[in-house]
Amino acid sequence: MHRFDGGLSYGPPSGAPHGQSGYLMINGIEIRNFKCFEHLKIDSCQRINVIVGDNGSGKTALLEAVFWALGSNSDLAIRYRQQRGLDGSFNGPPRRIEEAIWRDYFYNGQWDKTINIELTGSGPESRSVKLFRGPSQVSLPLSSSPEQNEQLSGAVSAVWRDSKGVERTAQAKIGRTIDFEGTNEDLADFFYFPSTISVGSTENAGRFSELSRARRGDEFIKIFSSEYDWIENLDIEVTAGAPVIYATLRDTDDKIALPNVSNGINRIIGVLLGIASRSKSVVLVDEIENGVYYKHHKALWQALLQFARTYETQLFLSTHSEEWLKALVSAAGDEVDDIALWRIERSEKRQPELFQFEGNELKAGIEYGAEVRGGSE
Repeated sequence: MHRFDGGLSYGPPSGAPHGQSGYLMINGIEIRNFKCFEHLKIDSCQRINVIVGDNGSGKTALLEAVFWALGSNSDLAIRYRQQRGLDGSFNGPPRRIEEAIWRDYFYNGQWDKTINIELTGSGPESRSVKLFRGPSQVSLPLSSSPEQNEQLSGAVSAVWRDSKGVERTAQAKIGRTIDFEGTNEDLADFFYFPSTISVGSTENAGRFSELSRARRGDEFIKIFSSEYDWIENLDIEVTAGAPVIYATLRDTDDKIALPNVSNGINRIIGVLLGIASRSKSVVLVDEIENGVYYKHHKALWQALLQFARTYETQLFLSTHSEEWLKALVSAAGDEVDDIALWRIERSEKRQPELFQFEGNELKAGIEYGAEVRGGSE
């Protein structure tokens, strides 16, 4: 039996250069043969890109594809699987395990083809990845059963190409154990916040500690105390040897661990800490509205916009909520030039199509009461 634990994925810190007209990380995206996308090309990415569409239209798959190209480890196959609610335990011969892990990532399950995901830009985020299945390699017998004697080694390979054109290959080896290789690259800063997994308390505490050491912690706290006035302070305490952000609440004697105060607040703080602790980063968030009460939408959009612009971060956010879109327009005011709406719709052939709208078109649509999210939810 093989067991893997899912979790938040992100890259190690590294600097990145400025663009000519303000820092913009990813300009274009092209995806081939990944999940529901036979071919999808997106031009003119903006600083804040909001993705909407019906259930099953491909919003999460699009975020996953972008993060595949930004990553450097083949274990994303397991992490994505668990984030979708699939089990990380496997039994059976290696060939069946290989199929269970990988086949669903290929368009229509055609894993004889190659997945290609390419990001274009002016910095280190100009990357690509190819995923392909090579011939099986039979090694030492595992048991007396002929089927169990198959030991696949490097049957699925991921080849990342960086912004300098250097290619690095990582393989997923299946045998007595499953070994997901990485490329050991020194990556720039990329964060992915899935909709189904809470932000780790240790990760949040580490990023908050970095802000505090840089004397920016008070500014961060001020944002939340102004919107959630019953939160008077945030600081780090150690619980059973692990650092955790604790909240000081009005009219309470004891501090409370932030995840126990509100999972929604903990998640939003995690997203903002990711932005604030690493400038010039790419942040992807699936279902940004999860766990946040509607009356706080505008204030949190103001924080997201302020942080993205201040720390020169590019955001890719999916949402189902019309209230969130209205709050975005209200929070942005006339500053909508760096905002884009991406609407994904399924065609009659079930192939996703993406429609792009500029910030002023989103604003006009919301003001005139148009349904900008596409198909019914």
